[in-house]
Amino acid sequence: MKTTAWLGKRQRHGGLIGCAMLLGLATTAESSDWYLRATLGGEQSNDADVFDRDCASQQPAALFGCVRGDDGRPIGAYGDFGRYPLIEVALGKRLLPWLRTDLSLGYRFDSDYQGNANFLSVGTHEPVSAQFESWSSMVNAFVDLAPLIEADLGRFQPFVGVGAGLAYNQLGKMTYRFPQNPYRHKLSVTPDGERTSFTYRLTAGTGIRLTDSLMLDLAVAYSDLGKVGTNAGVMAMNHVPRGIPIDETETHLRALGLSVGLRYGF
Repeated sequence: MKTTAWLGKRQRHGGLIGCAMLLGLATTAESSDWYLRATLGGEQSNDADVFDRDCASQQPAALFGCVRGDDGRPIGAYGDFGRYPLIEVALGKRLLPWLRTDLSLGYRFDSDYQGNANFLSVGTHEPVSAQFESWSSMVNAFVDLAPLIEADLGRFQPFVGVGAGLAYNQLGKMTYRFPQNPYRHKLSVTPDGERTSFTYRLTAGTGIRLTDSLMLDLAVAYSDLGKVGTNAGVMAMNHVPRGIPIDETETHLRALGLSVGLRYGF
């Protein structure tokens, strides 16, 4: 009787251990579809010319107005945001052998807008500058091409991707200088500004498998961060201590970028 009871307990314990092992394996298999991604990259801004939000605005007055400069172009600031770094982290999940998606948070920083304005009768050298940074949150989808076409490419896993979300763009005070102006007006400083804009990105690249759980990602991307601009407010001027009220100015930021990242499956 004791032997039978002991054997029964062993069988029950063995069954419980077996169920636990199967549950653990199932959990591991399911969780292996999840991944963390960390990316470091750099972007080069396309042309980002700054104009009035409403060139006909009177209250407050538009900064540039609906006229053309000495060069025949509408008065504005002609320039770009240069090159700047990008840091991004993401949490993602593989939905199909060839399809994965993730939610990313990106930060662009250390960017300086540099350009030249074309106001009338103040000379041709009218440098414009401002600092810029941006936070973005995106939902991304990636198609891994090798499993999609059932090709064996070894360690290489090429992919294409698309992402969409929101960007919070912060532009510092814009400084306009007029060193060639024969009159007293040599400097104008506009208010800073913030914009929350729709953003999207198109990506192409390849993963390089380092281990069973670690992938190196190399990619090129086109990003559209939406609107960037200054708020309405008082513009400081070197010869007008109180400044003058002006309306908003805006541009659109688009950029090409290269990135390298690590993707860890768990």
